[in-house]
Amino acid sequence: MRKSSLLAGACAATLVLVVALPADAKTPPGKELSRLRHQVTVLKAKVRRLQTENRTLADLNAAALRREIVLKRHLAGVDPCPITHPNGSKPPGSTFGSEFHGNGSIWVGVWDSNVVVWKAEADGSVTAKFGWWRGVPGKLRIDGRRLDNAAPPLVGHVPDGYGDSGFQSSGITFPTAGCWQVSGHVGEASLTFVTLVLAA
Repeated sequence: MRKSSLLAGACAATLVLVVALPADAKTPPGKELSRLRHQVTVLKAKVRRLQTENRTLADLNAAALRREIVLKRHLAGVDPCPITHPNGSKPPGSTFGSEFHGNGSIWVGVWDSNVVVWKAEADGSVTAKFGWWRGVPGKLRIDGRRLDNAAPPLVGHVPDGYGDSGFQSSGITFPTAGCWQVSGHVGEASLTFVTLVLAA
């Protein structure tokens, strides 16, 4: 009687263990390996397709950027706005910008061909980022005015946290598109340039 009870208990435990095992655990190793190989093949095909699509998008983006640069240069040459041609003076440290303009005390990185093309806000204003370099100590101040039509003065946004000299990030809000004169001031030093602002 005792042996029968033990045998019944062992059978019941074995049945519970089999039921508790996941379905994959009961799959023969050969079939599981085949399934995994198929999944790997499918994933590799997806990766190759995505890589191809990514290269295509990168090529299209590069072509669009080249066209934009060409159009900016053409526009800078025919627009009546007296756009400042960057003098190529590079700051002693790193800042951002496509071209550089400076006077030995202050430098600024300007957009391609000194033409700003950016999305306008609902009120028609355009806010663009400019990187500056301060060769003299002090806080950067930015002001400016539109040259080709009446408009409120631009607003310079100069965040804290960049120390008393060297690199300084900034944002400039132009109330309207147009031809704008921009001046940066640090202490007694100043740098002025003219840029054309277009709403994209």
